[in-house]
Amino acid sequence: MLIFVHGMLSNADVWHPVIDFFNERGFSCRAVNLREGLNLRKARIRDYVDKVKAMVTENDIVIGHSMGGLIVQKLAEETDIKGGVAICSAAPKGVKFRGGIVLASAKYAPRVIMGKPFKEDYKYVKKYMLVGVKEEDARSIYEKLEKESALVTYELGMNRIAVDENKVNCPLLFIATKDDRLCAPELVKRIAEKYNAEYRLYKGCHHFFYNDSWRDIAEGIYDFITKL
Repeated sequence: MLIFVHGMLSNADVWHPVIDFFNERGFSCRAVNLREGLNLRKARIRDYVDKVKAMVTENDIVIGHSMGGLIVQKLAEETDIKGGVAICSAAPKGVKFRGGIVLASAKYAPRVIMGKPFKEDYKYVKKYMLVGVKEEDARSIYEKLEKESALVTYELGMNRIAVDENKVNCPLLFIATKDDRLCAPELVKRIAEKYNAEYRLYKGCHHFFYNDSWRDIAEGIYDFITKL
């Protein structure tokens, strides 16, 4: 089975077109809603990892976007999944990202301290996640995004989640998009190098679901997983 894991601020619904793509090619698919049933004032990345970990078997391939890509890395470290695909992946501890993003995120520190779930403002999301997306479409996408756990936001932003690459034994594919400013191509490439994993670059922005090139990415994933 293919298990799909969404990113921060997102939900399982974003995977619908991708799941349809793989269903048409004979794959059984399941998309996880990470925040469902959790107390977002207390939820951490560990809770999200454990939720997906409870679902997977050694025959499953896990496909994650952004934060979901980091969860793929944790599952590859802790379980015997068949393989993993990380799209525009968040970075594990030790793989540093651009300082500008950290500075831009600093204004959210009070919300993190308060522990209240929140989502970044439109200007931040447009600048880093929706580069090249038309204004009208970007506004519509932003309205669909959901509040995230402040603790999860902190853990991701401060690069707190460690992964031991020596414990990863399954094949991994890392995918980057050219216009992604949140998880930039050079960052994703460094993550792939940590695992000696395959790396591919496509057109589009961070939220690849809304790019015209999403099908090209799906084709690339299909090519990778059919060889496992």
